[in-house]
Amino acid sequence: MEASGNRDIDGSGDKEEVSLNQMIQESLRRQAPLWPIALSRILISFLWLISLRWKLPPDFAPATGKGLMDWLQLEVQYPAFGFYADFVQSVVIPNFTLFAWLIFLIELIIGLLLLTGTWTRLAGVLGALMSLNIGIGVLAVPGEWPWSYVMMIMWHGLFVVTASGRVLGVDGWLRKRLPADSVWLIFT
Repeated sequence: MEASGNRDIDGSGDKEEVSLNQMIQESLRRQAPLWPIALSRILISFLWLISLRWKLPPDFAPATGKGLMDWLQLEVQYPAFGFYADFVQSVVIPNFTLFAWLIFLIELIIGLLLLTGTWTRLAGVLGALMSLNIGIGVLAVPGEWPWSYVMMIMWHGLFVVTASGRVLGVDGWLRKRLPADSVWLIFT
């Protein structure tokens, strides 16, 4: 037995019997406007860019408050996963300047790519991976809310699957100008 419903197909007031499967198929064909996702992409870019304030070169520490080294030490002090704490303690902290530059530059790139809507699929993947990395590191740190990193991963995943830079972004401009067989299209 298939579920069904009555629906006014053409606005005439006449209702036609429509199966549940037909209603589902029709709803899957509809496309929501992408501008709200594009605005969300821009807001998330501000989050990445503003959070660079507490890890600025050359010392990667703010004038007051906790800096990057402080957070790395908290990840070691309150490990959710021993292997991760061991890696931070034995590899990252001894090579702090190298990793601090990598973290700073990756987060800067994520923020700028999302802000401009350029290669948003790449930025979405990088943002999801960085959010996962940060989330694993601070999972057991007192006062941290792990679900914020889950939400960040979800937002970045949404930017990947919707190619959110095609609206209010450079990706929309690039897609019109790149050849159809261009490998760069996978990032837009």
